[in-house]
Formats: sequence, C-alpha cells, structure tokens
Amino acid sequence: MQDNVFLNQALEQSFLHPTVNATEGLSMNDYTNVTDCLRFGDDSHHLLLPYALANQEIKKYAAMSHRAVHQRHNPRLYEEYETYKHDISENIVMPDYPQNDTFRQQLNLPEVNRQAAQRKRITATIFPHDFIEQYLKIHQQYRQDVTAAEEIMLKNQEAYDVSLIVDFAAKYTKIIRQFNISNFILWINKKRFRFYLNEAAQLLKSHQVVSIDFYENHPFRGENHNITRYKVMQCKNNLKQLLFLLQKMAHNPELLNMVQAILAKPQNHSQIVNEYRLKHKNCNAQLVGTLRHNMQDLFNKYAFLAYLNGVRFAFENKFLRECPIQKHPPLPTVSPQNEIKKIIKIVEESRKITAGSGKVTQIYTQALKDYNDARQKLVATMRKFS
Repeated sequence: MQDNVFLNQALEQSFLHPTVNATEGLSMNDYTNVTDCLRFGDDSHHLLLPYALANQEIKKYAAMSHRAVHQRHNPRLYEEYETYKHDISENIVMPDYPQNDTFRQQLNLPEVNRQAAQRKRITATIFPHDFIEQYLKIHQQYRQDVTAAEEIMLKNQEAYDVSLIVDFAAKYTKIIRQFNISNFILWINKKRFRFYLNEAAQLLKSHQVVSIDFYENHPFRGENHNITRYKVMQCKNNLKQLLFLLQKMAHNPELLNMVQAILAKPQNHSQIVNEYRLKHKNCNAQLVGTLRHNMQDLFNKYAFLAYLNGVRFAFENKFLRECPIQKHPPLPTVSPQNEIKKIIKIVEESRKITAGSGKVTQIYTQALKDYNDARQKLVATMRKFS
C-alpha cells in the first residue's frame, strides 16, 4: 500500500472512529445506525444534557484528511513516517525494566519503545501540539467550573425549575412546528411523537426510569426505508433531546404535569408557562437560566474537544499501528538505559514540531478558542451570584 493511501485512511478512520478515554469522565455512545450521531455524556454532572455530534459533521471532518496528509502540503509527515517504518521493521524491543512503567506515564506512551515514541512525531505534523498541552490543563479546569456552576443552581432550585419548563416549552414548540404537512414523514409521526413524550412524562411521575434505549424501542413510520430515513432520524434526535430535558424534571411532579398540559394543548403553552413564572416571580430565574445555558455550552465545547482529542489518540495509538510493514524477528536492546534515552529524545523532539497548516489545524485551534470563550461567559455569569 502506498504511504499516502495508508496515512489518508488512518486519519480518515480516526475521525470516524475516535477513541475517547473513559478516565476523562465522559462517555461516548455511537448512535450512527439509529439517530446518526455520536453522543457524549458526563455522568458525574447530572444537570448537564448530552452533546450530540452529527454523523454528517463527522464525515465532513473526515473528508478534510486528504489535504492534511498530502505530501506537498505536509512533507515533514513523510520524513517522520519513513523513520517509523524503519523502526517497525527493525523491531527493537525493550526487555522488562524496573523504570518502564515510570517512563511510560511520564512520556504518555502506551508502551516504552521507539515505535510508540515515533508515532508522536508523526502525530505532531498533523495535530497542533499546543492542543494536546492545553487539553490536559482544560480537563481539571472544566471539572472545577461545572461543579461551581452546579452548586449555584442547586442553591436556586426554584429558579432552575422555571428555566427547565421555559426551555422545554420553547424547544417543543419549535420542534413541533416542523411536523407540518410539507414534511409528510414528520406529519404522519406527529401523533406518535406526542404520545411517546407523554408516556415518558407519565413514567417519570410514577418514579420509573426512562431508559437510555426508550426511543429505540418506540418506532416511527418510515424508519425502515432509505428514502425517509433522514427525516425519521431527525424525529428521533428531537425526541431524544426533549427526553433528556424531561428527565431533569423528574424531581418535580408539577413540572411533569405542565409538560403533559403543553402536549395536550400546545397552543396554550405560553399561558401555562407564564402562570408558573408568575407563581415564582421572586426567584432569579432569568439569571439562573443564563447560567444553565452557559454551563451547557461549556460542556458542549468540552465534549467537542474530547472528540478531537479522541481523533488524535486513535490516529496515534490505533490506526498508525496498522502500518503494513514486515517486521524482523524481535531484537532485544543491548542497553535499556541507552534505549530509553533515545526514546525520551524522540518524544521531546515531537514537542518542537509544528503541525502543517490546513483545515485540520484550523479545526483544533478554533475549538480551543470556542472553549475559552464559553468559559469566560460562564465565569462572568457565576460572578453575578457572589
């Protein structure tokens, strides 16, 4: 296989099949066969809604990979790849060595050998090294910020509840308007959509669980036909979005009753919500609502960073391993101490490599900027409560 073909496939597959580390606190579920998205959740912060990354968007990123590995645009990549192929072929292996685990953690390597270190140099020609360093710092910062925001909202439960029902009414009204006669597949599923939401609200009122696969077990018309598949997936994604919001109301039966009233008479949703807001007019609902939206936006930006880091990790530690080069029989190194010095040097040099310019680099740089902007908004809103 030609080098450019292999590298293009490796990068493309990394975008399509990222590896998200569970220790980062996020879960990633692949719903591309059902609702056409990857969905990221943060189970340690129960006030957050999941973040969905559409498969269409993922495919767009994957399609950019060919330029990032184009030899004319990124010649350094091929220099590092040649060295990597030589290291694989030579197949020098490290014997058991007392400090192997220490160096593996310090150098962030899956195993201590030249091949793993050289993969970092290859990766650095595509993915900005600043991204890796900043992402590691952001992880802890994100936890602290979201925890602080949740504490504020839990101290303002009344205002939090108002913001939930206001959001539900707004989202439901916007979604249900799509179920008109011009969208025939959505129109014939309108009744089912409302029925499923009402069923979920009733389950929560009776202290039952709306399982993660609720929407998978509730069919819509046309989902088995290719020509209508997209519209049905749109319907399911909208249902999933409202179900997650509905689950945040499980603690308050009054909210669930209001949801069912809105489902029964959507034309009266403004009156229903306004009456509830008047009952709780002394709470700081608007500011708490802004805080909740800012916190959710921060999570969405963080989840996207996790996706991008998962792409980088998959490329470096999974797909580059599939390099089609024949290995010599394992050759144990004569001096583990000298070999480790060489490995450390390779990793250190990877930090000095500048990624090639292009759309992949732009995506990673912009994602960091978007996260930092979202964090500034969240921090500014939290200050208003002090």
